[in-house]
Amino acid sequence: MARADAPPPPIVRKQRGRLVPVTAWDAAGLDEYAENTEFDLRPRTRRSLPQHRLYWQALSKAVEATGRWPTPEALHTALKVRLGRFEPIFDLKGNVCGMKPDSTAFDKMGHREFTAYAEQAYAALSEALGYDCLSFMGEPA
Repeated sequence: MARADAPPPPIVRKQRGRLVPVTAWDAAGLDEYAENTEFDLRPRTRRSLPQHRLYWQALSKAVEATGRWPTPEALHTALKVRLGRFEPIFDLKGNVCGMKPDSTAFDKMGHREFTAYAEQAYAALSEALGYDCLSFMGEPA
């Protein structure tokens, strides 16, 4: 376990299929380890606000265009249930009496997991609508 006053481990970034130090300080830190030292890696890529906005914009446009759902939040819940991202709620007899949808909040779902979820959600929504739910984006300029 690392001491509280110890510096963080070096950070590397995947570039062109290789792991390279992010800064000169990280490179120097890696040089302190013996050859063939193995490291555990933890991804640090965070979800982006544009990714988040696109998701909610697609849901808002679907609600606006169809009126099938009362709010984008209701559609968001419907998508999570459709994709099996929920936890069953049991009564005292052990019977399922409801569902609690999983959270997609930034602190609950990282970049990689949200990207996979969003792709599944866009596909499910497009299927339900009968057209590409991202078609509002138009052609790139």
